[in-house]
Amino acid sequence: MTDFRLTRYELELMDVLWNTGEGTVQTVCDALDRQLAYTTVMTTLNLLATKKKVLAREKQGRAFVYRPVISRDEASRSILTDLKDVLFGNRLPSVVLSLLAESKTSSRDAIILKEALEKLEQQE
Repeated sequence: MTDFRLTRYELELMDVLWNTGEGTVQTVCDALDRQLAYTTVMTTLNLLATKKKVLAREKQGRAFVYRPVISRDEASRSILTDLKDVLFGNRLPSVVLSLLAESKTSSRDAIILKEALEKLEQQE
């Protein structure tokens, strides 16, 4: 698995592009929940494309159009693996219990978790 090591800010920009499929610096700026300088977004998107290689970019007219080359799921798996390995000493139950303690879960969530555990038990 590739380790993407994206910051929270980079994930905000990636979220816009995952939702839209592609976008220019201006479309990303316009879609963000908070106001950021155009040049800040431009510099970060350039870094995500050239150094971290999680975006592809193509020149269209005077602007670059950015597209994600990794999926939201790939980024999620990388981040969760980091959390599990580094913060929780590679203990999966600790990760799950911590997430459950910090969030409001529904009965539907409980059913999904039970089904996942049953499937895991059948694989062993």
